[in-house]
Amino acid sequence: MPFLYPEYLGMPIIPSRTAMSELMRCNMDLEDVAEMLELGFDCSRSNRKEGTLERCVKRGKKTLKVVAVKSYNYSLQTECWVLTHAGVF
Repeated sequence: MPFLYPEYLGMPIIPSRTAMSELMRCNMDLEDVAEMLELGFDCSRSNRKEGTLERCVKRGKKTLKVVAVKSYNYSLQTECWVLTHAGVF
């Protein structure tokens, strides 16, 4: 079944409400997030819970960061990545 969401490692990326607001503030979309998860470097500053990814990408003088957590979506009945944070620093 095709998903409306971009995928990473065969699982859809679904944003939390807060993360969706952060994406809009950063002028990013879920396709950008999928690209960052694929091509970004690990930028976690501390140990994260298992199943949590923190990836960054340098763009000019700025660094874009996304945090995604492996979860299960009962509506789609599949495992997914929940985007919990997106930011620029």
